[in-house]
Formats: sequence, structure tokens, C-alpha cells
Amino acid sequence: MSHREEIGLGRVVPGKDGQTVDIRVPMEFKTRSGRKEIISVGSPSGLPPDAATTADVGPRSPLVVALARAYRWQRMLDDGHVKSLDDLAAQVGVDRSYVGRTLRLAALAPSIVEAVVAVDGPEDLSLDRLKRPFPSEWDRQRAIMGF
Repeated sequence: MSHREEIGLGRVVPGKDGQTVDIRVPMEFKTRSGRKEIISVGSPSGLPPDAATTADVGPRSPLVVALARAYRWQRMLDDGHVKSLDDLAAQVGVDRSYVGRTLRLAALAPSIVEAVVAVDGPEDLSLDRLKRPFPSEWDRQRAIMGF
């Protein structure tokens, strides 16, 4: 590729070695509700037309936050970034038992996770309920949780 090519709001630029390309996307960093967000510049709203914003998805429920933590922490263990639950607890600054209870959420049936994210589960489904022991078999999980 010997020229710059526009892609959406960014552009592709040939790398200096002639074998790679750089993708450059203009962006800004903003802090909203205490969290850092990357905002694409170039559209009137600063976002691509199909981008979801905090306003689109609304506030995050404690259940969704706990599921996100569980999957992130499981990935940290799987990738070897931490060696044990004790290491993970020390790194994230929480109690080991909290890490253990939260990590179990990564073993939930995919259909339960989807329902939690879509806010489409039983009314009595709560973080407290999901942190209690539950069976490892997905069919049994769905049965006892009312799915």
C-alpha cells in the first residue's frame, strides 16, 4: 500500500518498514463519572454512528459489574498474570474469599450470563443469590435459578 487510505473515522498509513501498516484513529480521552473513556473525534457527537455510550446502556448493575470482574480475573489467572487467588486478591486489593466468590460467576451457564446482561432474568436474581454456592452443571444452574 503506497498511499493513505481512509477507514471510517481513521486512516491506514504504511509502516516505515514497508511490511506493516499503522491504523490511526483520532481520539480524545475524557473522564465521565470517574471513569476514563476514549472518545473518537471526527463525527458531530465525537463517536462513530453505531457506538454505544454510557447513556445508551444506562447504569451498570452490580450483577454485570461482578460478571465482568469474574471474567477479567479468570483471564488473569489463565494467562499467568497472577499465580493464585492470594496473588490476585493482593493485586486487586480485596479479600481472598471475595475473589473466590466472584470468580465462581465465570462458571455460570452462558444463557444465565446473557440474561443478566440483557436484564431478562427472574426478578429474584441478585448478586447475593449468585454468590451463594451453585451446581457446576449448567442445566442444574438454570433449573435452580428459574431459567
